[in-house]
Amino acid sequence: MKTKIKIVRLLLFSVFIIILSSSSCKKAKNDESSPNNTGNSSTTSNGTLMFHLHTFIDAQEVDAYNIEYTTDAGRNISLSIAQLYISEIQLERLDGTLYDVPNKTLLKILEVETYLVGNVPAGNYKSVRFKVGLPSATNAINPTSSSDSVILNRSDMWFSSTAQPDGYLFLNVQGTIDTSVDMSGKMCPFVYKIGTNANYKQIVMQSQNYTIVPNQTQFVHLYVDFNRLFTGVTLDNAHLNITTVADNNTPLATQIVNNMSTIIKYE
Repeated sequence: MKTKIKIVRLLLFSVFIIILSSSSCKKAKNDESSPNNTGNSSTTSNGTLMFHLHTFIDAQEVDAYNIEYTTDAGRNISLSIAQLYISEIQLERLDGTLYDVPNKTLLKILEVETYLVGNVPAGNYKSVRFKVGLPSATNAINPTSSSDSVILNRSDMWFSSTAQPDGYLFLNVQGTIDTSVDMSGKMCPFVYKIGTNANYKQIVMQSQNYTIVPNQTQFVHLYVDFNRLFTGVTLDNAHLNITTVADNNTPLATQIVNNMSTIIKYE
């Protein structure tokens, strides 16, 4: 009798062990598929990134076209058009790795300050970088053939009456500037139309941390200081006009393109 009881107890204990083992296996499998598992996260939460992008002449914000603003050095400048393309936007993480924002081109104009960059992975970042202009593939297509047709189909960003075959203007800045040595107010017109694939300019911003929070909007505040375009430029009639593709191959154009890397700053 005692032997039978021992056998029954042993069988019950074996069944208990089998059930416990089965339950543990199921729990382990469930843990592997959990979003909280750091080994294999199934999804990445996103937030929305916006650029708040102002137009400046030196330390003064430009409120409207055709108004003269005085730089800290005492030189007057006015703008009648001031716009540029921004593309190939990248976000720099704290560890230095980059996130490429896909398929995004912005056209910065004076009248608009808020621009949607897109939905990007949540996390901590230390900077942004981008290029002024358009990638060569975009620069070669008809504006109506692109997903960016709305911002490309603008005659004020073409070299001529059509977008092709010369490509787009990457930067179009026009206005007047005081060209007198003593800055006594001798205002002369200037036109800088920068384009061509050779003048596609990278801008790497300095570090300024920001955080993308899931399901929230984060603004990165920037400004474009068009006064910086004139750094190192001789202010006379021979150095105030770049209007053609040929003009974009001159030393003056090279100077303006080099200056483009300095015109965008954090606010």
